[in-house]
Amino acid sequence: MSETIKLNIDGNDVSIEKGKSILDAAKKVNIKIPTLCHHEDLCVAGNCRVCVVEQEGKNTLTPSCATPAEEGMVINTSSPKVRRARKDLMALL
Repeated sequence: MSETIKLNIDGNDVSIEKGKSILDAAKKVNIKIPTLCHHEDLCVAGNCRVCVVEQEGKNTLTPSCATPAEEGMVINTSSPKVRRARKDLMALL
């Protein structure tokens, strides 16, 4: 039996199998995080960084597709800082 961890995304408590990404955890509770480079059949690259989220206690934004979910994480997917970063990233493409 695989270990389950708990985290919070946008105020939603999520239980997910250890080793899954923040993006996987968000999908489990129907929270949509935009992605460009992520595809289930390919290796995780995290290159586009469009899927960044804000993690409580961290100063930098985190790519949700390439970051494993951890016990007790508190994630915000649409803070002003996240929205501004996504807008800036899209302008560079």
